[in-house]
Amino acid sequence: MPALLERSLTLLDRVVQWACVIALAVITLAVSWQVLTRYVTRDSASWTVEIASLAFVWLSMLAISLGVRQGRHMVLDIWEYVPERRWLRITITTIASALVLGTLVALVIFGMEALPSAMRRTMPGIDLPFGLISLAVPVGCTISAIFAIEAWWKLVREPDPDVDPLPSAVLFQSEDDTMVKGEL
Repeated sequence: MPALLERSLTLLDRVVQWACVIALAVITLAVSWQVLTRYVTRDSASWTVEIASLAFVWLSMLAISLGVRQGRHMVLDIWEYVPERRWLRITITTIASALVLGTLVALVIFGMEALPSAMRRTMPGIDLPFGLISLAVPVGCTISAIFAIEAWWKLVREPDPDVDPLPSAVLFQSEDDTMVKGEL
């Protein structure tokens, strides 16, 4: 994979990670404010539920793309223990990746088709289009599709079944800790 493309995908990964951190902070603050206002002032803020919902959907869709980049969407570990059968590992990886990519493309297409009607509705508490929530599906699935293609490429190009070609550089993680298959 060319260095510029690799750096671009790594930058996209970092941006998505930061967006997830911000979305989680927004959820935490909105829910905390809701609890505080409900029990201290006995007056609920209507905007907190909508802001938390908006941030939660975006967090979910963006975090899915991070999992796809790390190959955590659909894993059949049993084939990794058959080193003589590299062709089988590549075949299974290609079929699984094609299924994931097909699902993501369908979600992007249907998400874009549903977007115009969602943009016409308004969230009353924050007076923003409901489509901002719906937009998370095509955006998140597009990023996931890009990462799915990258993950497939790296998985089929790796000759050694003992090497994880999808290392995970996670924000706030020390250099000594390496995440392999979702475990430290």
